[in-house]
Amino acid sequence: MICDLRFPICDFKPKTKNRNSKIQERGFTLIGLAVIIAVMGIVLMTVSRVYSTMVKRDVEEELLFRGDEIKDAIDSYFKYGTMYPKSFEELLKDPRGVNPKKHLRKLYQDPVTKGEWDVIKDKAERIVGVRSKSGEEPLKKAGFSDEYKTFEGKTKYNEWEFISKPISIMP
Repeated sequence: MICDLRFPICDFKPKTKNRNSKIQERGFTLIGLAVIIAVMGIVLMTVSRVYSTMVKRDVEEELLFRGDEIKDAIDSYFKYGTMYPKSFEELLKDPRGVNPKKHLRKLYQDPVTKGEWDVIKDKAERIVGVRSKSGEEPLKKAGFSDEYKTFEGKTKYNEWEFISKPISIMP
């Protein structure tokens, strides 16, 4: 563009757009923005669904671990004195014998409810096992290892019972 200030005639023409084309451009921008927001919403929904599934799988693994720890502690308590404990405190510090024995390192909470376990007792009111108090549906319903074959087909976490079955009795 060449323009000499001495001469009033300049060699440029200002570009003018009509009003309708500006409105059309704004409309196109809004539609594009709406599409981008919709796609982001779909992606975020998918990510949150995948994340919640991962969290639920982790909780199930933790339930299996903690239930096993408690069941193994009850087995150990039984093998040590041929009777089941009356309370979880006896698993933490076994009062029988000269040297107190710890069958359970710490008292675990139910990872699903983040609270207390539902305690399974025998006829003598002694603890033989635990289960979750949750009535939620588990993700895993099949494909369990031999140790958990009884969990196959269960539709709620509170049906997963960790019951002591000591194999042999120590002298």
